[in-house]
Amino acid sequence: MLALDQHLFAWINELLSARAIVWLLYGVTWLGNGLVLALLIVPAMAWRDRASLRAHLVPMVVSVAATGALVNVAKIVFGRDRPPVWAALHGLEVHVPFGLPSDKSFPSGHAQTSFGAAVYLSLIYPKAAPLCLTLAALVGLSRIGLGVHFPGDVVVGAAIGSVGSVVGYRWAVRRRERTSETAPT
Repeated sequence: MLALDQHLFAWINELLSARAIVWLLYGVTWLGNGLVLALLIVPAMAWRDRASLRAHLVPMVVSVAATGALVNVAKIVFGRDRPPVWAALHGLEVHVPFGLPSDKSFPSGHAQTSFGAAVYLSLIYPKAAPLCLTLAALVGLSRIGLGVHFPGDVVVGAAIGSVGSVVGYRWAVRRRERTSETAPT
């Protein structure tokens, strides 16, 4: 399985190595940064849907942050080297145009964050799901194209973020239902 992951990485990384694509990936990869996402999501929700912002901001932030902590612990536990380290041991060239992060590779924190936000927003706004999930997938692809993650890192990070957001969303909905049941009429 690791060999398939490594070969798939090498193929995707080479495929996406054209200069124009690399700059596009660099822009997209920022959508995997929690602060950038907060700066985009919170004002948009405040402008368009304050009720959902009040009901879901804290659960969304907690679910994305909690799964982010889980990803950081997993990076320490698994200790998987970044693709360029693996490639150097095998005499392969990897395109890493913007430098190598200092932490370990598995799982991808950018994929966890982008999918966590995308899934949570998709649950609030089902019509926006195709856009949200496509952008999250592009973030994951950007991490491979920029040479900093294997495909397996991205898939596992995306799964962790997605599951955490489903749990956070369900918690928020249940909490809201309980509050409305106990409210005086």
